[in-house]
Formats: sequence, C-alpha cells, structure tokens
Amino acid sequence: MQKFLFSVVLAAILAGGGCASVPQGDATRAQVPAPTAASETANLPRIELTGDLLYVLLKADFLLSRGHYDLAAEEFLALARETQDPRLAEEAARVAIYARDNGRALAAARLWLAAAPQSVEAQQVMVVALIRNGKADEALRHLEDLLSHPAASANSFRLIASLLSRQQDLQTALSVLGQLIKTRGDNPDALFAYGHLALRAGAPDAALEAIDRALALRPMWPDAVNLRVRILQMEGKGEEALAYLAKMVDKNRKSTDLRLMYAQMLMENKRYSEAIPQYEQLAKALPDNPDILFTLGLIHLQMGNLDDAQRYFERVAAIGGRNDQVQFYLGWLEEARNNIVAAIRHYGLVSNGENYLEARLRMAVLTAQQGDVESARDQLRALRTQRIGYAPRTFLVEGEILRTAGRLDEAMAVYTDGLAIAPEDRDLLYARALLADTMGRIDAAERDLRHILARDPDDVDALNALGYMLADRTQRFDEAYEYVKRALAFSPDNNAILDSMGWVLYRQGRYAESIQYLRRSLEVKQDYEVAAHLGEVLWVSGEREQARDVWEQALKRFPGEKTLIDVINRFNK
Repeated sequence: MQKFLFSVVLAAILAGGGCASVPQGDATRAQVPAPTAASETANLPRIELTGDLLYVLLKADFLLSRGHYDLAAEEFLALARETQDPRLAEEAARVAIYARDNGRALAAARLWLAAAPQSVEAQQVMVVALIRNGKADEALRHLEDLLSHPAASANSFRLIASLLSRQQDLQTALSVLGQLIKTRGDNPDALFAYGHLALRAGAPDAALEAIDRALALRPMWPDAVNLRVRILQMEGKGEEALAYLAKMVDKNRKSTDLRLMYAQMLMENKRYSEAIPQYEQLAKALPDNPDILFTLGLIHLQMGNLDDAQRYFERVAAIGGRNDQVQFYLGWLEEARNNIVAAIRHYGLVSNGENYLEARLRMAVLTAQQGDVESARDQLRALRTQRIGYAPRTFLVEGEILRTAGRLDEAMAVYTDGLAIAPEDRDLLYARALLADTMGRIDAAERDLRHILARDPDDVDALNALGYMLADRTQRFDEAYEYVKRALAFSPDNNAILDSMGWVLYRQGRYAESIQYLRRSLEVKQDYEVAAHLGEVLWVSGEREQARDVWEQALKRFPGEKTLIDVINRFNK
C-alpha cells in the first residue's frame, strides 16, 4: 500500500483543495466519471488548523507510514466526525477498507456521502462498505442512485460489475447485481455486466444464460461473443468455443473483431495451419496493421516456413512497427540460413526490448564463429558494463566461446570470474562443472554439481551429470546409479538420462538391462553418442553383429562423428 501523504492532507485543508493520496488500484478507486473539481470543493466546511488538529493529523500520518492502517483509520474517522469534512471522511473510508476494518469503513462512508451527496466516488465506497457489512438491500439502493446519476452512461453497468467483482463476498455482490437488473432484463449492457460478474463468482451457467440473452438483444456483439467463449473455455469446452467462434465469423465475415478473436484462439490451440488464412484475411482488411503482420510472421516461423516468415517481418519493418522484435527475428532467420553477416546486421539493429540481450549475445557468438574471438569477448564485456543483470549470461556465453575455441583454461577462468559476481548462478556452476569434467578435474566438477544440488535436490540436469560422471570417471557405480535413478524419475522420457542409466548399468555389469535403456534412448532421439554406447555394450555382451549394425546405421546419420568413429575403431579391429 502506498503511503498516505500527511502533507497533502494538510495542504488540502489549508488551501481548500482535494484529499490525501490513496492507494492506486485499490478496490475503492472510482470506476465511473468523477465529479468536477468545482463540485468537489463546493460547500467545504471552514476549518481552523488548531494545534490539536495538527497533532492528530501528524499522528494519523505517522500511523500510516508504519503500516498501522486500522489505527490510522480510527484517527481519520474521529477527525471527520469532528470537522464534517468530506475529505477526511474519504480518507478514513479508504484506509479502513484497505485495512478491512468494515465497521469503520461503513461509518466513514456514511459521513462522506452525507457531506458530499453528489459524489460518485462516495456512492461507490458506500456500496463496497455495505456489501462488506452484509447490507445487500441498502447497497442496492445506492447502486440505483449511481445509475441515475448525471455522470452515468451506457458503460455504467460494466463499471459497477467491475466494482463488485473486487469484493471477497462475490455471491452477495452477484445477488445485489441480480436484483439491480431484474427490471432491466431488456438491457444488453446490464445482462453483460451480470454475466461478467457471474463468471467471476463461479456461476458459469448463470453467466452463459445472461450472455445468451444479451446476444439475443444485440447479435454479433464482439464483447459478448468474447465473454461467451471465455465461459465455454473455463468449462473445458474448448472445441465448442472454437466451433461457436467459427460460426460467428461465418455469419459476419466483415467483422475484424470476431475474426481476430477466432484467429487468436486457433493460434493459442497451436492450430497454425487454420490460423494462417484467418490472419491473412485480417491482413487484407487491415494491411497496415503491424500486429497482424507480425503474428503471421511468427506463425510461419513456428511452422518452419522461413521465406513466408521473412516476407511478413519485412512488411512490418517497412511499416515501421515492432522494430526491435522484427529485427531480432530477421536476424534469427538469416542465422538459420547461415548468412552470418546479414544476421549480425539485423541483431545490431535491436536497440531495446525483451530481445536486446539475446540479440547482443548472438552477435558475439556469430562474431566468434567468424574467427574473431577477441572482438566477441569485447562485445560481451561492453554488455556487462551496461547492466549488472547482464553479467551472468555474458560470462556464460564468453566461456562457451572459449571452450568451443579449445581455450579451456581461459574458459574456466571466465566461469570463475562470473561466479565471483553471481556465486549462486546455477547455469554458471553447471557450465563450469561440465568443463571441469572435460578437463579431467573430477573433484572440481563434483563440487559444483553438489553445490547446485544443495540448493535444489531435484535439479534433473545436475543429478544426471553427476551420476554419469561418477559412472564414467570413477568406480562409484552404486552412488552413480542412485543419482541417475532420481533424475529418471523426474524425466522418464529424456533420452540423455536414459543413456546415462544404460551407461551406469553397463559399468555395473548389468548388460541386458543396459541394452534396454540404451535402445529406449535411441527410440526417443537418434544420437551418435548413444549409438556409440549401445554398440559398445552389445559388443562386450557378445552381440557383435548387432553392434556393427547399430554403428553402421549411426554413421549413415552422423558421418564423420569422431566419438562414434573412435569407439568403432577401438572394438572393430
């Protein structure tokens, strides 16, 4: 809760102005047009700022600053009763409602409304206070007053529903609104508001009935169609919702609102091939809408249609919308085509937004791939100076660049430097552990993996890495088995963990079980290392023809893979 500013209260009294600041977004914040400044300041009582009054104001402000909202509400309420000033009554009501001091909230709201009978906000706070105190009938009368207020509009029912939906006692709120619309059954706005609140209150059948009545009065109303779809979705009737939307679009082909709703729902359900023609229709109707064109680019990218994705992204770029996002994806597309220079150029045009860091990291990686490792490192150092939050990722990428370049000692130093800044960063610890394993520093690798597991005993990657390393590099097979077993329980279809289990069992001499796990791993994903392992276990268990067959099939898929070739040469002499 934001602090209620005493200085504002005091200044308001001295200058005859408004009341103190209140928590933004609180349930009592006005939901219909507020009265004009002139009406707010009319008929305010003249108050002499005595020492006693100043003391109580200071006391109330002190209580607020310490979070004692119930005590502050008591002080403001006492001042409001003494002065009959609506501003102090408002402050007392808002603080009390925030503190869920329902009795004082109602007392303060009554004072406020009595002092400012034309205030829409006072009426709203009164409704909230009455509902919280279980006085539904009286709340209904004030809602009627709100609807008859000169500031009321066609939107008032929605605003009232929004006000009521924020209360804890949604059933009472729904009952009050239900009574309010009994005589307004031919008002689609009223029915829509009731449907909205009924859905919030967990009454989907009542919500659906109200929305259907609203749509009968105002057919093809996009807001009501949208709410009807939400009700069906919340009832687990996704296919029915899609079919309903398709029917609505077919009935009103010119409605971009309905078509967009349908297209978005198709995309949410990953029915990309069906979403594309809907978005294409929208693009024809709204050719300069960057959001629609961008979405089409994303869908084609998701489906692997790179040329179509690029075409739409370039149209967005020509319009001038979503520049940072578009340039990132154009860079990604060029990188996928191995057009490194073009990819770097597009990534460099990403100047802000959620893809900024990723774009700069990709630039560094591609620069290193072109052979300029030191320039890549300079780029990463520059990123670290921009924002401390970038540091862990930049150290991680720099270490990977150096590892790929075969500069293992330097990579280890970079990971260590990163961990000096972010000592609990899981990814840096994991990367350093894998590098230490590669360098034969088993103790260091084990230490980092155990550090990760000390913080998260269920970290699947760390469990698998530690188990595999212990099986491959030490004689601690039983301990290795327990780690991999735990990892496999969390991720039973992970091909890497299935491979680790097969390898642990092989090292334990349990060849038949090992072969089963390794074959399962290859079924999940074709992998040359798994094929190398399976061939080795088959060979050692006496199934040499099967081993040769596994290796030959793997070589066809992964020609020239050194790990695979080394194993074949070691056994098949």
